[in-house]
Amino acid sequence: MNRFYGKWLLVGLAMTVAVIGLSGCSADPKEEEEEDQPTIYTAGYYQAAAGITPCYWTGTTRTDLPKVGPYFAVATAIYISGGTVYTAGYYWDDSKAIPCYWTGTTRTDLPGDGTHSAFAYSIFVSGGAVYTAGFYADGSNIIPCYWTGTTRTDLPGDGTHEAYARSIIFSGGTVYTAGYYLDDLKAIPCYWIGTTRTDLPGDGTQDARAASIYISGGTVYAAGWYGDGSNAIPCYWTGTTRTDLPGYGEARSIFVSKGTVYTAGSYRYGLIDVPCYWTGTTRTDLPGDGTHEAYAYGIFVD
Repeated sequence: MNRFYGKWLLVGLAMTVAVIGLSGCSADPKEEEEEDQPTIYTAGYYQAAAGITPCYWTGTTRTDLPKVGPYFAVATAIYISGGTVYTAGYYWDDSKAIPCYWTGTTRTDLPGDGTHSAFAYSIFVSGGAVYTAGFYADGSNIIPCYWTGTTRTDLPGDGTHEAYARSIIFSGGTVYTAGYYLDDLKAIPCYWIGTTRTDLPGDGTQDARAASIYISGGTVYAAGWYGDGSNAIPCYWTGTTRTDLPGYGEARSIFVSKGTVYTAGSYRYGLIDVPCYWTGTTRTDLPGDGTHEAYAYGIFVD
């Protein structure tokens, strides 16, 4: 198994992504106050006697998503459009992982190479079109890609080594994805505008990764982290300009509102990872149980 391929299979089993949908307005102040309460949607999975089942929650109400027989499946990302819940993820069919998205509870499979495992990790809906991003194996390599509906578009790495797409957004008629690719020595963070790759700076010698992408005012923002030889440094990029965030850890999600960059992730404190978000470069810690590791994987600013 490739050195990152197995890792992402395990990370997928631990990931939950949240999106906040806002209800409409009302002329009645009391009704407006009630309707202004946000509905929280989350996606992930749960384990029971029947195995690992993908699901999403509307508030605290769980909706199970279909999988194949007793095999595991995971929802990795969620998006709300026109009152419909869209989730992305993958399921196992006894021989490989198959990427998919669910519209409500209706599953749509996405093509890999037909023989090896493939994964979907991000979803975005615009104009009724569903965009997902992920990667697939072809027997000798890992290929980053995105799907428009069920049509796959491959993205370039260095042409020789593994590469991964981790986040997608559609803006102004263009698909933007973020992720990373490997050269012979390290992981290099990048984003793609369409299929044109733009590399992002880490420290130049250690692994670095982009995990999330956002477009604001025509500018591309990405969040991730890089190694400095001793620690992982959380950061975000404005275009290709890197901004380091305080703490040693990872930035996993990014959102831009009114010119302010918000990122979410975690940092290392002693022997545990602490979830947090950054407003610009100001860190705000989030509560776990204070003893065990915890992580923030998504951010949305209302």
